[in-house]
Amino acid sequence: MSELYDLSADEHALLRAAVDGPLENPDPAAMNLCLRLCGRRLLQRAGAAALANGWRGSPHAFMLTQDGWTLLKERRRRRPLRQTG
Repeated sequence: MSELYDLSADEHALLRAAVDGPLENPDPAAMNLCLRLCGRRLLQRAGAAALANGWRGSPHAFMLTQDGWTLLKERRRRRPLRQTG
């Protein structure tokens, strides 16, 4: 779980922005960061599942995952993440 703490300031800012709502049509530099965060399972693309659940925005939007929300919450509390497994 230590790689979760290796976020750059830009990546952390994107996660905080995703709390307010989905990130729609990011610029190419932000798109690269969003895809990197998707690889860490902190963001996800809206995709077909979101459309089936009533999302009417862009299917290419990026949304915060449960892991991303947990990371932001734990960083705000300044406590280390609990490891499972």
